[in-house]
Amino acid sequence: MNERLVQWTLLREWHYLQECIQLPVLRRYVEQIPTEYGTPDFVLLRKDSAALYVVELETAIDSWHKLEFVEDQLQRYRKIRFSLPATLVLLYAEDITPPSHRQSLAEICQKIGVESRTYSFSKVQHLYQHLVAELTRWIGIPLGPTCALDVCYLRWMNDLTHLFIKHRKVALPVSLFYNRDGTGYFRSRTTYNVRKRLCQDFELLTEQEGSLVLTDYGKRFAEAMMPDILVGIARIPPLSVEQRRILLEVLTNGRITPCKANIYYFLRFVYLTEGLWIPHSNAPEPESLQDSAYGYWQLATALFGKRYAWRTLTDFLAFTCNQCEEIGLVERVKLQGDSDRAILTPLGSRVLGLMEIDLHLKRERIHIPLQAVM
Repeated sequence: MNERLVQWTLLREWHYLQECIQLPVLRRYVEQIPTEYGTPDFVLLRKDSAALYVVELETAIDSWHKLEFVEDQLQRYRKIRFSLPATLVLLYAEDITPPSHRQSLAEICQKIGVESRTYSFSKVQHLYQHLVAELTRWIGIPLGPTCALDVCYLRWMNDLTHLFIKHRKVALPVSLFYNRDGTGYFRSRTTYNVRKRLCQDFELLTEQEGSLVLTDYGKRFAEAMMPDILVGIARIPPLSVEQRRILLEVLTNGRITPCKANIYYFLRFVYLTEGLWIPHSNAPEPESLQDSAYGYWQLATALFGKRYAWRTLTDFLAFTCNQCEEIGLVERVKLQGDSDRAILTPLGSRVLGLMEIDLHLKRERIHIPLQAVM
C-alpha cells in the first residue's frame, strides 16, 4: 500500500484522520498543491477558518536515507508562504517506523518547528479494504464474479468467427471447431473453449443442439471483419473500426456477463488507483506488506470479491488492459520496471460512467419497491 492510497483512505475516513492529527480541523482544504519548494500532500483548514495545517504524509521512515529526505523536505516546506497562518505537520506510520527513527523524527520536528503526528499503517489498510467494499456495495447491484480467462486480446474472437465468413453460414457444427480426434480447426480444447466463452459473453454466438449459431451481433461482427488483403500475414486479424463499435454497443447494453464484468471492474480499478499500477504478467510477487504492489493486490481482492493468486491477478490485469486498449477505453504508458500505467480515455470515462449509472438504476428498481409503507 503506497502513500497515495494511504492519503486517499485518510481523507475519506475523517474521524480517524482527526484522531491522528489531534488538532481542531474543520475540513480538507486542498491536495497536492504545487509550489516552488515542493508539493505538500494536503492542507487542512482549522475549525475557526483562520489558519491552515499543511500535512506532509509518509509511510515507513525506516532508513537513514529516508530520514534525511524527510528532514530536507520539511525544511523546504517551511519556506512556503500561505495566505493564512500555517502549521506544518508531519504525519507518518508509527507501526512500521523503527523506534530509533521515531526518536530522531521527534528531535528533527522540534528543531525545525514542525508538529509530529502518527497513524497506524495496519489500521489504514483495514479502513482501505472497508472503503473499497462499501464502494462495491453501494455503487450498484452486484455484478457477479469476474472470470480470469487466459485471453490476452479481444481480437481472438476473430479466430473463431472467421469460419462463419469462410463457410458463408450463420450456424456451424461444433465438430468443425473442435473434435476429439483432432480434425477440428482448434486442436486444443482449451483454446476452443476460451474463444467460444469470449464470443458468448460478448453475445456474438450461442450454442444450440451441437452447433454454434451467430446472433444478430455476431452476424454484424463477422461481416465487419477486416479483409485478409489488409491483414497481411497475421493469422488473427485485428479488430476493425466497425467491430470495435459493435463490442462497445454490446458492452453497454445493460446485460452483464463475466467477460464484460472483467472490463468494468478493471475500469473501476484504474479509476480508484489513478491507473498507477498495471503489472506486467511476469511481475514478481511482493515480499513485504509495505510493498506498494501488495497494497494494490489487496485492493483488487476487495474490489473483485475474489482472492486471486498473484500470478492469476497480474495476468488478469495485464490481459484486461490489452482488451481495453483495443476498444479505446484506456491508454497504456510503458514504464521501466515491473508495471506500467493506464490512463482512462474520454471514451473510457464515459463507458465507466454509463455502466455505473445503469447499475445504480437497476439497484433502485429493486430497492424502491421495498420502501413501500405497509
